[in-house]
Amino acid sequence: MMRIRYHHLMCIPRFRGEGYSAAFCRNMAEIQERIKHEPYELVDTADDICQHCPNLTDGICADEEKVNRYDGAVRKALDAGIDFTPHIICPDCKWFSICSRT
Repeated sequence: MMRIRYHHLMCIPRFRGEGYSAAFCRNMAEIQERIKHEPYELVDTADDICQHCPNLTDGICADEEKVNRYDGAVRKALDAGIDFTPHIICPDCKWFSICSRT
């Protein structure tokens, strides 16, 4: 079963082929397709996307404090049945300019 960080629920549908590296982009594109048909578990730790990210060291993100904040905000929104967008959850993200185009 795939493991998906809560905040990656915003990243996956907005992914447009840009990222840290070719390997990261290939993995993200695969997950973007797989999530449509395969079950996944929501987690608040490194997931199947993070595995190809250069910011991951020993299972911990270099920006762990920030992404934990994103994960918590998405989890709260899901629990409350509230829509969430990058404009609300993660406007300080490095990739926000890409996400805000969609």
